[in-house]
Amino acid sequence: MWRDILPNAWESILSRIRHLYLLSPVEVQTSLSVKSISHCCCSTQAILYLPRSFEYSQKNAVLVPVAALGVGGVLFCWLKSGHKMKIIDMGDGWWGSEERPFKGKEDATIRPFKIETSDKEIEYQLAAQGHMPAAGQPGKKGSLPQDLHQRLDRFRFTPHVEGAAFHYGFNSTYLRKVVAYWRNQFDWRKQVEVLNKYPHFHTTIEGIDIHFIHVKPSYVPHGRAVRPLLMVHGWPGSFYEFYKIIPLLTEPAKHGLNEGDVVFEVICPSIPGYGFSEAPHQRGFDSIATARIFHKLMNRLGFKEYYIQGGDWGSRITTNMAQMLPQSVKGLHLNLVFIARQSLGRLIRIMLGAYVPWLVGFSREDARRFYPFMQKNVYDVLRESGYLHIQATKPDTAGCGLNDSPVGLAAYILEKFSTWTDKSFLYQDNGGLESKYSLDELLTNVMIYWVTSTIVSSMRYYKENFSKDPDLSAHNRVGVYVPTGIAAFPQEIVHVPRVWAKDVYRNIITYSYMPRGGHFAAFEEPKLLAQDIMQFVQKVEQL
Repeated sequence: MWRDILPNAWESILSRIRHLYLLSPVEVQTSLSVKSISHCCCSTQAILYLPRSFEYSQKNAVLVPVAALGVGGVLFCWLKSGHKMKIIDMGDGWWGSEERPFKGKEDATIRPFKIETSDKEIEYQLAAQGHMPAAGQPGKKGSLPQDLHQRLDRFRFTPHVEGAAFHYGFNSTYLRKVVAYWRNQFDWRKQVEVLNKYPHFHTTIEGIDIHFIHVKPSYVPHGRAVRPLLMVHGWPGSFYEFYKIIPLLTEPAKHGLNEGDVVFEVICPSIPGYGFSEAPHQRGFDSIATARIFHKLMNRLGFKEYYIQGGDWGSRITTNMAQMLPQSVKGLHLNLVFIARQSLGRLIRIMLGAYVPWLVGFSREDARRFYPFMQKNVYDVLRESGYLHIQATKPDTAGCGLNDSPVGLAAYILEKFSTWTDKSFLYQDNGGLESKYSLDELLTNVMIYWVTSTIVSSMRYYKENFSKDPDLSAHNRVGVYVPTGIAAFPQEIVHVPRVWAKDVYRNIITYSYMPRGGHFAAFEEPKLLAQDIMQFVQKVEQL
């Protein structure tokens, strides 16, 4: 290759070598006249072959180092490109009902918001601006006794199948009890006061109003660092899921949690189309758009670096946030991991793991939670995912019925809080609901969907995500390189072993096998989750 590229230089080098080390033709002739014929023949052959052999040795002396440098350079570039951090393009979007204003014209103010109700009406207003939906628009629900109560009174009871418990869905006999409590004992005014105990805000991002609560610690002990923590809910939850865990994170000492020297200020937004966040008016609003909006929210609040945490859709959204702006995410904590893509190699590991789990990187606890494989990863998932197929294809069909019937809405939502909390609750007539939650807590979450008319828009979120990425694995190839903590709760719908999670989350700092709890970790086991978050952050701060 070099001879072709630099022929003149190459010949010049060879001629200099011959001049220095080889005999001239005259010297050869002199040598031949003096020596014997036999010796002359040997000498002549040696001299005649010396230039060629020497030429080849000199070529090797140059080519071998050059080739080594070339191969080494290619290898270095390959390794460097392999470790180069890939990111998701942040992009931009507009989801408002009106045309997008000129750049920089969007209202960036942060407006205080208060949930309001009265005995006459179940309505939500923006306290700062007095914004109210027009009659007939989502959000207007009429009077409490004349609308909601009448709908509850018109509940048409469906006799349940004897011995069915929750195998057919929400047990209608127990549903009758829930409706009676809702109609006669549930105090919505009191629950509104509970909801308002934390500061609420609205701000407009990409054309829609984003609702969030922002809770700062009331007292910060000397030497303690305050870290911003964004916590994102999923479906069919809401920001209300975090009400039990917020005081544990903002005031840990008061609750017997002294994990290191870190306290948090907590920001809990509502996903657009959920609760008090405005629903997108355009098609295509997915987890990437949500991640971008939440980054903009944190930036608008003045944060350059922050921790993020999520489960359910919150896991997907915060993972995308870490993939989008890793320089802004100090750490990512999850209580659910999405690893959907299968392969032949993974199938082989699944089969081997049942007999020699250590051989495929499974711990004993992984094997206990993962097997029998067909029961826990196929049959159980199929039984619990019927809703997903509806919402990922034609959400409005079922959604319109749920939006019109509070009883239907309650049954649809609360059934998830039964078997997603503990799979064994399937065998109980009351779904085990009141063993983990109070009816006031459960109905408050339902009311957030009811009074805002957001059940349909929340269901559409499945359509927007699954239509683009049917197995939710497209962004797994990007990888997550920020420090990651995973809390694996034993009653989660699916278990993802650490060795599998590492395929996507390349920098796992903590992976905890939680002793109890299911899908709604912050709502069900707030102290366990708070402790795991604190331990994770403490380790990240020491890196």
